[in-house]
Amino acid sequence: MTEEKSGSRHSGIIQESVPSRTNRFVIICVLMVVFIAVSAYFHLDRRESIGYSHFAYIPIIFAGFWWGRKALFVAMILGLDVLILSFISNLGSPLWAELIRVLFFLIVAFVIGELSIELTKTHRALKDRSERLRKTNRSLREFAKLRKAFLHIAIHDMKSPVSATTTLLHSLQTLLGDSLTQKQKHLVSRMHSRLDEAASFLRDFQLFAQLEDPSQIRKQAKEINLNELISDVVRIYQDLAHDRNHKLTSDLEDDLPSVGGVERLIREVIKNLITNSMKYTPDNGIIVVRSRTIDGSMISLEVEDNGIGISEENQKKLFREFVRIKNNDVAGQKVGGIGLGLSIVKRIIDMHGGRVYVISEPGKGSTFGFDIPVCPTNGGPLIRPALRISKDKVHVKGYVP
Repeated sequence: MTEEKSGSRHSGIIQESVPSRTNRFVIICVLMVVFIAVSAYFHLDRRESIGYSHFAYIPIIFAGFWWGRKALFVAMILGLDVLILSFISNLGSPLWAELIRVLFFLIVAFVIGELSIELTKTHRALKDRSERLRKTNRSLREFAKLRKAFLHIAIHDMKSPVSATTTLLHSLQTLLGDSLTQKQKHLVSRMHSRLDEAASFLRDFQLFAQLEDPSQIRKQAKEINLNELISDVVRIYQDLAHDRNHKLTSDLEDDLPSVGGVERLIREVIKNLITNSMKYTPDNGIIVVRSRTIDGSMISLEVEDNGIGISEENQKKLFREFVRIKNNDVAGQKVGGIGLGLSIVKRIIDMHGGRVYVISEPGKGSTFGFDIPVCPTNGGPLIRPALRISKDKVHVKGYVP
């Protein structure tokens, strides 16, 4: 509604800045009369026909911009006036000179008229496109509201049955105790595994829904010691790494500057990158989490593994929503997931004014990383728009736009 009002106000301003048709006609007629009077003065009183002629272009130009090709009639009238006065005054100037002058009047009228027509067409096209863009923006805002409402409703309606089913399964397993056969225990274990996957999906889905409104999330920003956060997450995942026969280590730069951001979201990014490396790294793999400073203005965090790697073609799809890469088997087993983890990573880092990237080659492992700005020293906002960093400075490739 606001956009429509502002659009109408803008149109009103344009219309007010251009005289009405009646006023334009009066202005052109006045200018023509003035020119005829000036030409008569120069021909009949001053006895010359050159000094005044450039005044004819004033009404011709105005007529061209306001009337288009009809400016040719104005040029013809003024040209006829020049010829008649030249004949009456009998100044002795050759007829061809007067005809050339009239020809220039017609050429200018034609050019200005054509230019005016093209400008009018362009203005109308821009106005139509602007209106379509306004309608599209309104539709997109409505769609965003519906999408946000759907996400919250879907998450709420799905969490309850998953949680209740998990609780009931635990209760059933406790009641049956040792009476379960080996096959039944295997089935119960698979049920727990599937429910854990559903719960993990809902957690990702819930975080994904929260990221739909970045303005509210940015209000939670504070200074973060990234090294402490990395060490804490690595410590938490040591047991899982041990269960998968992985060696999980960290290589952190000393005296790393603080970064500005939402701690729980940056923690989620580090967790996603580490678990992603674990999923695509076979047994006895090595995963290293690194931190470093870039030019004193950015902090880089990388998670490097010696897993199955990713082809260059698939790297372009990794950070899209619900994208699953084909041929991603690890040790003959298909890796589970719904393809939200890395898209969440990208959304969070984009929100923090940074960039994500990947360096990988099939069979040679992968390095997933992100760069975010250090905390400002001038008291500015903790989360700022992304800085432009040349790739040669950070000596990495695979930035995701």
